[in-house]
Amino acid sequence: MKINMFVVLASLFMACGTPKDGYVVKGSLKNAGDGYAVISVADHTGASVIADTAEMSGGKFRFEGKTPFVAACSLRVVPEGKEVLDMLIVLENSPIKLQGDWANLERNTGGSFFIRDMKVTGGKNTEVCNLLDEVYFSTRRLPEFKDYERLEKWFASLDENAELTDEVMRKADTLQEIEDRFRELVFGKQLEIMAAHPSSEAAALYLTPMIDGMKLDEFERVFGLFDEAVRNSEMLTDIREELETRQRLAPGRIAPVFSLAQRDGQMLSLADLRGKVVLVDFWASWCGPCRASFPWMREFYKKYHDKGVEILGVGVDKDVKAWEKALDAEKLPWLHVRDAKVPGGKHMVSDLYDVTGIPHFVLIDREGKLVRCGYFEHELEELVDKLLMDKKTGK
Repeated sequence: MKINMFVVLASLFMACGTPKDGYVVKGSLKNAGDGYAVISVADHTGASVIADTAEMSGGKFRFEGKTPFVAACSLRVVPEGKEVLDMLIVLENSPIKLQGDWANLERNTGGSFFIRDMKVTGGKNTEVCNLLDEVYFSTRRLPEFKDYERLEKWFASLDENAELTDEVMRKADTLQEIEDRFRELVFGKQLEIMAAHPSSEAAALYLTPMIDGMKLDEFERVFGLFDEAVRNSEMLTDIREELETRQRLAPGRIAPVFSLAQRDGQMLSLADLRGKVVLVDFWASWCGPCRASFPWMREFYKKYHDKGVEILGVGVDKDVKAWEKALDAEKLPWLHVRDAKVPGGKHMVSDLYDVTGIPHFVLIDREGKLVRCGYFEHELEELVDKLLMDKKTGK
């Protein structure tokens, strides 16, 4: 559920300060006993930057080091013979103290453990993040959300194959309404805090759960609340790249141009199709839903091709022979190219168009502008008819 990511981020106890010589992380967890603790930091590519293990004695542990950038840091505490605690802190070159009581260890509805009333102290950024966390917890305590936790636990207790009865659907609708209202209140108050602290990288991390479903203009506005140094920081790489992707693929923008090889080796550029309405179809030989779409796509092509509509199939098969075999079997009359791999294992055009699943369509007008991305079989003809009509009327 969307709320899970929100709960994880909203319950961060972050500690940051003014960069100086390095960080010192001190943990004091009453009743935790002996064991060990681990911290780890990766950059936006997933490459390990920091990985350290410390012995825990009587619930106390300590880490020292220096981080090259402000980072989201995973902390794992492993007491002997007890449950494992996983949490996130924001690591910066400053003192960080964590205090809590293992007797207050609880499990959230997602199955993860947390320590109720855990305290984290550090630099000025900690104060900002504590304010952001308190918005979440104080809102959760409001009377209008008294059924929130009860419904969450009820859904968590259901078998994954449980029958979708009227009661289940009714409670699901109620929970969604509560979640929507909860997020609206929390996000609104947190944005006010962020606006007052534009230099806080840790605070900016709280944008992560907010941007899901956010319109582009609002996304641009809230990202712009922060200083340029924060917007360009390592910590915000994923958020920044998500914004750039949405901007690149926004309706009305010129579709990113690419050139790929056809089956005969001849290169075909998207620019070669300028002047036509183009439907780009990302597919693969092994994709059942993709190939199940071909019958109606043949009818669509037959109906619209002579009116100035072209289909460009972009195969994402790793195996060129599998792609060619599928083309022979399907005998599809439209244009076909095969996506190219780039260093890192990604597909060049699929990544350019943020294709995370197939089948995936991209509809482009005669001027080369993006109309829509995704899968929209049932709306396709209406969209194309409008584009063709706009051409006739000179719009």
